[in-house]
Amino acid sequence: MIVTAPDHYTVVSNGIKVSEIEKPNHTKTTHWQETVPLPTKVMIIGVADFAVQQSGMVNGVPVYSYVFPENKEQGFKSYAYAPEILAFYDKKFGPYDYQKLANVQSKTIFGGMENSSAIFYFENSVISKGVEELMAHEIAHQWFGDAITEKSWRNLWLSEGFATYMTNYYLENKYGEDTLKTRMKADRRKVLRFEKSRMTPVVDSAVTTNFTQLLNANSYEKGSWVLHMLRRKLGDSVFWRGIRTYYAQYKNRNDNTDDFRQVMEQASGIDLKPFFTQWLNTPGHPALAIEWKYDDDKKAIDIHITQQQDNLYQLTLELKTGAQLNTINIKDKETTVSIPAAAKPENVIADPNVNLLAGFEVQEQK
Repeated sequence: MIVTAPDHYTVVSNGIKVSEIEKPNHTKTTHWQETVPLPTKVMIIGVADFAVQQSGMVNGVPVYSYVFPENKEQGFKSYAYAPEILAFYDKKFGPYDYQKLANVQSKTIFGGMENSSAIFYFENSVISKGVEELMAHEIAHQWFGDAITEKSWRNLWLSEGFATYMTNYYLENKYGEDTLKTRMKADRRKVLRFEKSRMTPVVDSAVTTNFTQLLNANSYEKGSWVLHMLRRKLGDSVFWRGIRTYYAQYKNRNDNTDDFRQVMEQASGIDLKPFFTQWLNTPGHPALAIEWKYDDDKKAIDIHITQQQDNLYQLTLELKTGAQLNTINIKDKETTVSIPAAAKPENVIADPNVNLLAGFEVQEQK
């Protein structure tokens, strides 16, 4: 990007700054150059009276804040999360693909726009209480959405679902597992509300125009939930090894959902087609009616589980009976189990660790 502008302006763009040359009539020509392939959706220039600060250096990558002068003090403080976030993802996913990271206050119509190496945030982001999670989301996109970009809009969850879950994962690691549980619960509620107005799969091939409508809870929160459930299914070691392999294999390339599935199958040795089909290609969610009764003679809790939705899911349900955690594999319309228990539990709690995207109705039989 070669930009000539009034010389009091600062110009920011993708890549690294090659030169900045004063020109006649109080103008200045700035040359930014990117050396790796970029999807067109994340090519950008910003021209404004910016205050600029280098907020850190992460593995040789400089991290900058570009804010409007009137927001200089608060903006530099708010955007100071960036080096920590970048370092965390760099260690977890694989080396950052770009030569700098600029975090830019702007007039974007979105909360943030993940332009490669020059992320734009909405104007009031510098005073937003949610700026850390916003930055975590947009910086995650530098790996998922920018370095790896989906082949078609129907695969948008590979950008937005990933950025949503990696934000949750970053916050889990910084603030604890309860933070992850709280966020996953909120995301689950959002997914179930969205389905009431629009019942479509995550990989939505029916949308052929007005692709902005795909910026919805399916692409973001349900996509995130799919990754969360896949992580629990495979275990942390296998899951994160698969994510690192996926990034290394598709960096600076396009991919689709099947490409991601195949990488995770190779990492795990498991056929994941049924899992991907039911969670990504099938609209809706499991709606589980759970009835339980304590049998004092048998010293056991009798549990009956019904899948109330039309399409049957294969899933693993955790039930907490008193202090005991039980794991139940479900694939049929009706599932009945008997759990030994010396005494009647005070209650039965479905999915206490928040690991399943489902609706739950738990009722004691009298």
